[in-house]
Amino acid sequence: MMSIHLRFRTPRAVPFVLAALATLLFTLTGPAVSATPGVRVRSFPIPTANSQPIEIALGSDGNLWFTESGGGRVARITPLGTITEFVTPTASFPEDITAGPDGAVWFTEGSIGRIGRITPAGAIKEVKFSNFDASEGITAGPDGNIWFTDFTGNKVWRLDLATKILTSFPLPTPNSQPSDITTGSDGNLWFLEPGVGRLAKITPTGVITEFPEPLNIPFAITSGPDGNIWLTERFNQRIARVTPTGQFTFFTTTLHTLESIITGPDGNLWFTAFGDNTVANITVTGVITNVVVLPGSAPTGISQGPRGTVWVLGYGTNKVYLLTPLGPGR
Repeated sequence: MMSIHLRFRTPRAVPFVLAALATLLFTLTGPAVSATPGVRVRSFPIPTANSQPIEIALGSDGNLWFTESGGGRVARITPLGTITEFVTPTASFPEDITAGPDGAVWFTEGSIGRIGRITPAGAIKEVKFSNFDASEGITAGPDGNIWFTDFTGNKVWRLDLATKILTSFPLPTPNSQPSDITTGSDGNLWFLEPGVGRLAKITPTGVITEFPEPLNIPFAITSGPDGNIWLTERFNQRIARVTPTGQFTFFTTTLHTLESIITGPDGNLWFTAFGDNTVANITVTGVITNVVVLPGSAPTGISQGPRGTVWVLGYGTNKVYLLTPLGPGR
């Protein structure tokens, strides 16, 4: 059965009726989970129906935290699979999420000009940076502060956790639509500009460099185990490896609608393919292997968890998946 992809990472929200239809279509595909012999799979239903889970991150408390864009919630899942959901104070669309250096978890909230902070106990506080701009990607910076992108305001922001001062850095190119952001091994922040098909970096002091290499809808970015930056091109079936000096190498895959990418427990990069219900990995030399097919899942966010596990969000099945790579003889 062919799936229709209606989920947007950017704050240009999909109407709930269409999103619900998409979820119904996804959940009609496939029965049980299919996995390679070396991976054990468990799944945990999300309590809120049609929650539209987007991104997931490991918190300093040892739990996994994820965003639910459809329900205006942030949720916590323990390593044993117990899920607790927390409603955001404002009618927001939580998207990206990251562990902060202050022991809390930070997340973006779409087109309400705010980012959010949630404690391990579930207390949420919002930080306003605009009246209506859309926060998109978020990460803990090398300077101990929170950095996030402003998709509609065409800026990168820094929140100084010590002083609570917000500082914005306008991008040189108009309509860049900055999205995902990560900290690189070089001590800079690297982020995507899907509006103009570019990769860029910003120093902790705010100096921005945009790289001219053309990209086709760059979607997710991470710092790799090899000291390079890795990113996915959503519809171009390519993954790019970028050195700290800006040298690009591209690797082509047969998988479709590439979403999130992380460094996995095996020293490879792991990524999700929304269009193929697949989790795969790529070595630092570019060898791609399909790890597991999760029928109907339409996987979005992915995160490394405790004890060498990998956690994946199923947008289509409204579940969280726990992947446990198995060693020899297990």
